[in-house]
Amino acid sequence: MSEMVTAHIEPEDVPEGARRAKRTPWDWWLADGEALHAEHPRSFFIPERARREALRPGELVKLEFGYGPHADLESEGHVERMWVEVLGETGRGRLRNQPFRLSELDLGDEIAFGPEHVISIDFSDEELGYEQDQSALVDVRVLEEGRPPDAVIRAGGVWFLLCRESGSGPVNERVNRLIDLFPSLIEPFRAGEGMWEREADDRWRRVEPDPRLVAELERFVRP
Repeated sequence: MSEMVTAHIEPEDVPEGARRAKRTPWDWWLADGEALHAEHPRSFFIPERARREALRPGELVKLEFGYGPHADLESEGHVERMWVEVLGETGRGRLRNQPFRLSELDLGDEIAFGPEHVISIDFSDEELGYEQDQSALVDVRVLEEGRPPDAVIRAGGVWFLLCRESGSGPVNERVNRLIDLFPSLIEPFRAGEGMWEREADDRWRRVEPDPRLVAELERFVRP
């Protein structure tokens, strides 16, 4: 199966007249977020079960849609994470993203789901403990290679995500996009000012500033 993409970072408005039929899966399915979390507890985070069982109409939840080659516009099979708006009826929502490749679904379709399928909730900044719309300076390798950073630094109100032995240079990326790619980043993003290094099991350890990484940071700021 091809690697996962997020159809859209932000939910989209459902246009008037959009299809809203209840869709029965044929060659697509919803991933079990609880099973994924159990398999990767330090890198795949999901909201607490009680919160996933207490969803309110109008809230947005993110689900992971898997699908086979018959439902894929490129005939390969794929995975997309998309936003779904919770409806008044328990266990139903309305798709709030237009899929990139999943041909069986459209923006506005109704989706049946359970608490086990919810991998993220559109929390407020206060509920999460960090500002989702802020940007970070990120080593290009993080995004090009799909690899988590080796170090995270928060200094002067700016986030920096670095890779060791990299000459790539920085790009700007939104914090909520980075957490979508690497859920374990929630830990340092919630903690605030300081420096963290990633360990082998994706745990983050707070450390004293590394002079070499600080020099790398200065090169990011003044290339």
